[in-house]
Amino acid sequence: MDKISIIIPCYNMEKLVAKCISSIKDQSYTNFEAIFVDDGSQDRTKEIIEENIKDDARMKYVYKENGGLSSARNFGLDMVTSEYVCFIDSDDYIERDFLMELYNSLIENNSDISVCYFNRVYENKVELNKFKSVFYNLVRFPAAWNKLYKTSLFKDNDIYFPPGKWFEDLGTFPKLYMMSNKRISIVEKPLYQYIQNPTSITHTFDERIYDSYDMVKTNEDFARKNNIFNEYYTELEFINIYHTLIGTVYRSSFLEGFDEDKVKEIEKRVSDNYPDWHKNEGIRELQLFYRIYLKALHHKQYRLIVFLLKLLHDKINVS
Repeated sequence: MDKISIIIPCYNMEKLVAKCISSIKDQSYTNFEAIFVDDGSQDRTKEIIEENIKDDARMKYVYKENGGLSSARNFGLDMVTSEYVCFIDSDDYIERDFLMELYNSLIENNSDISVCYFNRVYENKVELNKFKSVFYNLVRFPAAWNKLYKTSLFKDNDIYFPPGKWFEDLGTFPKLYMMSNKRISIVEKPLYQYIQNPTSITHTFDERIYDSYDMVKTNEDFARKNNIFNEYYTELEFINIYHTLIGTVYRSSFLEGFDEDKVKEIEKRVSDNYPDWHKNEGIRELQLFYRIYLKALHHKQYRLIVFLLKLLHDKINVS
C-alpha cells in the first residue's frame, strides 16, 4: 500500500473538525499521513485537533499565519513527500472507503487522478452529485477535495492554488486535468460528504465574484505556456461558457446595478476570445434551462435574461 498524504486546511473550525478527524481515522486504507494546516485560527481549533489526533502518529498539526485557503493548501503541499495526495475541507467528512476506492481506481486504471461522486449535505436533505462524463461534468464543479492525485502532477508542473483569490479550484483543477493527459478515472460512489454552509463564497455575492476572470485566464496562460492551448481549446472554451457566461452572469445578477449592459459586457468578454462559443459540444451536456439561456444569450436577448435571472434567483444552483 503506497502512502497517501491528506491535506486538511483549517480555519476557525472548532465545531466541525472533530467529525472530519474521526472520518479520517476510520479509513480502511491505513497507510496515510494527515496534515492539518491551521491557517491562523482564532478559536479552539488547535486544541480540538491536538486532542483528537494525539493517539494517532499518522496525523500531524501545523500552524501558519492566516493567508487563506490556497495558502494553507500550498503550505501542506510543500510538506508532502508521498506519491499520492488528496485534500479534505475541515468542515466536511469522508466515507470509510474513500481512500481505498480512489487508490484502487487510480492504480487499476493507470490514472493520474481518480474522482468520486459526492453528496451535498444540507440541514434537511442530502443531494447526490455524480458525473456522466469526465471533463464537462468535472469542470463545472472543479473542487480539489473529492479526488486523489499523483503528487507529481503538482510538483513536476509547478501547479499550486492561486493565493488570495476566490474560486481557487477553478484556477487549479483544469491545469491538473490538462497535465494528466485526461487520465482520470471515476468511482461511482458518493464517498465525500460536502457540508453546505450558507456563509460560504458559493452563497455570497460581492465584487470578488469577478476573481473568476483571473482564474479562467490563468488556465489559458498555463495552456499557452505549455504549448497545449490548441489541443485543449474546446475545454477552455467550455470553462468560459460555464463559469463566465453562466456563473458570473448569475452571480452578477445579485449585485446592485445589474442590467442589460452588464450581461452584454460579460458576453463580449467571452465572444472576443471564443467567437463560436455557442457551437461548443459541451453545451449539450448541460440541463435544458442552461441550453435555453445560452441560446438566448447568443441571440443577444439581454433584457429577457435580466428579467429571468432576477425571477429565478432561488431556483438556480451554479456552484
